[in-house]
Amino acid sequence: MSDHDCENVRIAAMAIADGEESALGISEIESHLFKCELCREEIEQIRVTNQLLSSQQRLQQPANVWPRVSERIQAKTESTEPFRWRVLLLFAIPLFGYKVLMLMLNAPPSLWSKLIPVLLMVVIFTYLKANPFKINSELTLKGEWSK
Repeated sequence: MSDHDCENVRIAAMAIADGEESALGISEIESHLFKCELCREEIEQIRVTNQLLSSQQRLQQPANVWPRVSERIQAKTESTEPFRWRVLLLFAIPLFGYKVLMLMLNAPPSLWSKLIPVLLMVVIFTYLKANPFKINSELTLKGEWSK
C-alpha cells in the first residue's frame, strides 16, 4: 500500500468514527485495515484516545460566584489605609520650593536644573524607606483612589 492510500483510509476511518460521511466505503476501509497493520494500529490508538476523551467530565463551578467575589472586594477595600496628605506635602513642598527658587534666580535650563529634582525625590524616598516602583501583586488601589 502506498502512503497516499493509507492516509486516505485513515482520514475516511476518522470521518466515519466522528459520524460524518467519508469518500471511501466501510468495506474498503475494513479491507485495507485487514491488510495494513500500521493503519490498524493507528486507528486503534485513535479509538482509545477518543474513548479517554469522551469519558472525561468538566469540573462544574457553582453558578453564582458573585457573593464570594463581593466579600473579597469588600474585605480589601475595608483594609486599605487612608490617603496621607503629609507624604504628598513632603514631596510637593521641596519641589515647589526648588521651582520657585529657579524662577527667582532666572536660571537657564541645564542638566543640573533637571537632575536636582530627581535627586531630591531619591533623598525623600530613601528617608521614607519607600519604593515608589514596587509592584502591587494584589492589583489593588490604596487609599482615597480605591473608593
